Amino acid sequence: MTQRQLLEMLDFFDLKRIWAFRLNAIRMYFNNEDEKTIQIALNRHTKNGIITQCARGVYANPRGKKPLFVREYLALMLREQFTFYLSLESVLSEEGLISQIPNRLTFVSKDRSRVFNTPYGILEFVHSEKKDNFLKDCYYDNKRLIWVASKEKAIKDLYRHRRSVDLYEEQLEKDRYIIADV
Repeated sequence: MTQRQLLEMLDFFDLKRIWAFRLNAIRMYFNNEDEKTIQIALNRHTKNGIITQCARGVYANPRGKKPLFVREYLALMLREQFTFYLSLESVLSEEGLISQIPNRLTFVSKDRSRVFNTPYGILEFVHSEKKDNFLKDCYYDNKRLIWVASKEKAIKDLYRHRRSVDLYEEQLEKDRYIIADV
């Protein structure tokens, strides 16, 4: 795979509005090249900045049009859509239930726990033992194309997964003080 061939592939993907893709898509595009040749070429082109490696087997087009919700898009490249939902500190921050903005997107996942440090931000998946009604009390966000926990579910998840509850409880105490003062 030459640089020109890779650029042609990236332009083709960009026309199809594909910004990030798995290694399998590259293999299918270059189906007449062997695995080792593709891997060597990808390593070389990644070092040269032609293509960006986001995680093992997941690549992005740095020249392509990025989606509005880049980290959510990458989460969909890393896990199957119905196996995770946005929750924990991410939802609590969005709902104003903690005062800090987390440095990562936090998801609850049916798959194993893992943190992905991508060039576009940190994605953390926390494993859940709960398999029945996994997406209960979640809604599908049509803009981000992911499932999102209700604030009540995010609070339950925070305690169930033994995350730091200090920020949440501190905000609760502040809210109680403000209400009592009125």
